[in-house]
Amino acid sequence: MLMTYLIADAVFAIAFAITIRRHPKLDGPRHWFFACLLLFTGFLGLCLRGIIPDILSIVIANSVILAGGVFLWTGIRRFFGLRCHGWLLPVLFVLPATALLGLFMAVWPSIPARQITMSVFTILISLFVVRDILRRRNSALIMETNLLIFFVGAEAVIHFIRMITLMMTQTPVSSFLQSQDQPDRFFFMLLFIVGLARLLILVTLVSARLQDELNQLATQDHLTQLPNRRWLLERLKHGIDVERRGGKQLALLMLDLDRFKAVNDSLGHAAGDELLQQVAARIQSRLREVDMVARLGGDEFIVLLEDIAHPEDAARVAEDIVADLSRPFQLTRGNEADHEQYHEVQIGASIGISLYPQHGSNPELLIEQADTAMYEAKQAGRGCFAYFSEELTIAVRKRIALEDRLRKAIEQRELRVFYQPQIDIASNRIIGAEALVRWQSPVDGLIAPVNFIPIAEETGLIIAIGEWVLRETCRQGRLWLAAGFSPLTLAVNVSPHQFRRCDISALVEKILAETGFPAGLLELELTESGLMDNQDKAVEVLNNLRSQGVRLAIDDFGTGYSSLAYLKRFPVDVLKIDKSFIDDIPHLQDDMEITATIIAMGHTLGFQVLAEGVETHVQLAFLREKGCDAYQGYFTSKPVPADEFTELLRAQQKE
Repeated sequence: MLMTYLIADAVFAIAFAITIRRHPKLDGPRHWFFACLLLFTGFLGLCLRGIIPDILSIVIANSVILAGGVFLWTGIRRFFGLRCHGWLLPVLFVLPATALLGLFMAVWPSIPARQITMSVFTILISLFVVRDILRRRNSALIMETNLLIFFVGAEAVIHFIRMITLMMTQTPVSSFLQSQDQPDRFFFMLLFIVGLARLLILVTLVSARLQDELNQLATQDHLTQLPNRRWLLERLKHGIDVERRGGKQLALLMLDLDRFKAVNDSLGHAAGDELLQQVAARIQSRLREVDMVARLGGDEFIVLLEDIAHPEDAARVAEDIVADLSRPFQLTRGNEADHEQYHEVQIGASIGISLYPQHGSNPELLIEQADTAMYEAKQAGRGCFAYFSEELTIAVRKRIALEDRLRKAIEQRELRVFYQPQIDIASNRIIGAEALVRWQSPVDGLIAPVNFIPIAEETGLIIAIGEWVLRETCRQGRLWLAAGFSPLTLAVNVSPHQFRRCDISALVEKILAETGFPAGLLELELTESGLMDNQDKAVEVLNNLRSQGVRLAIDDFGTGYSSLAYLKRFPVDVLKIDKSFIDDIPHLQDDMEITATIIAMGHTLGFQVLAEGVETHVQLAFLREKGCDAYQGYFTSKPVPADEFTELLRAQQKE
């Protein structure tokens, strides 16, 4: 019987060794492997009784068997996520048992005493094992853990009966069980069966745990521990079936983080991962137990709200989430070169909402509609939510078609650069021009930038468009200089996407070298929001451009942060007052005061100030009175092609 157990023990040891090699991070099998080795060694010592000294075959062999039991226990503790205590448990249980076994062999020789000693320590270990399993029982492994409890408990019961039998007065049964010819034969048979069953259950536990982890990988996002797209689709399908039978409705909230990329780029991916984990926790804190939040990938999350009474309920949840995610986040991780311990970052969220059954009757369609609504929220200014509508679907389909046509337009050279004169208010002469891109479509004619620039920014086409506009403007500027016209400052808009995603300094240097256009006559216009996404990087880039001699302007000033603190940091030359402040002059006193303040502040800081969108003589007179340096607008000229702008220059030259 012992030989059979030795063979089985060796097989289980090999199984655990393979598990350790394939899954080195899995807690438990490593301890169980050593337990099998110890049990094998101990029972081998018992088999060699009479061949090797009794001290080895009895005391040491039994002590090693107990050590194997302790390692089985510590492996179970590790498997269920409990502290292992290092070598403390083996020392507390094995050393006293060894001392007692040696005592009952050398000093007071007694076979029953040694057997009772083994049973007592085995029962203690079994009780602790059962306690630990009950403390951390996993609902996903409930059947396997119940079986393990049963067989560990059965082992304790067998040893308890053995103890009672050993302490009974001599009877025919006890005499047979304690006979010198067949010592413990009956109990060994039972313990052999229970021991093999216990090891088999441990192997099954490992297999079940690995399968559970595979299932989690298939349905759970490893970073945030949230459900992934697969789990979401299953839950959403079930939710639709339930709501259909009950005549109720559910909502799907598609959430995309604003300014997440800036955090990822500036602080590194570790900080980005930590931010996503904190975002997941904040979203979960705003939901009911019946609701669900899943991560689709990147910085996109989706919230499922089941059994909502009114469509407005989804809006309330969306508002709470937007407000919660607008609060600062404290990050402890960053770039290795960054020695700061904590980083405070502020992001936001845009949310699109689709409703069942109003906006779709299947999971895929509801997700698509929520995604469409989310992009509408971004277009509305970010940090807000938007519902899906049928009209919006039509608009999105048109945008997709327009995107395809825009790609072809770039390849087929359908883009044009128009120039709007910039006039010096004191001399009333053209001193520069803003270069503005237009799309001359063979189908729809001239397409305004407002209809294709947002698409270009979303798809990344803005980088190619921006480079082409910059090169074409510098080339045309060089032609005007060669034609003998007075030097003009040509202003080119730089998209925030272009500023973030490409090396604008290297691009400008390359194009100036190619075209021969003087750097001092090139002015780059950047928006406040584009500069504020990553201020340290922005200052570095602006200083590089300034060192080349390029002029810098802040476009649409007054519509963004409008902070004196950042104006002092950024090496800019010109502030451009946004058209929205000029439109209602002289009708709105507030706009007049804001415009006057910007002019005064710009001059105090040493900037030139240019007003956009001037359309009336009254507006120009007000700007002249407040000391504004220059203006552009339909009062003088709309944006015109290069040949028409050339005629304006010729007319001025003749004056």
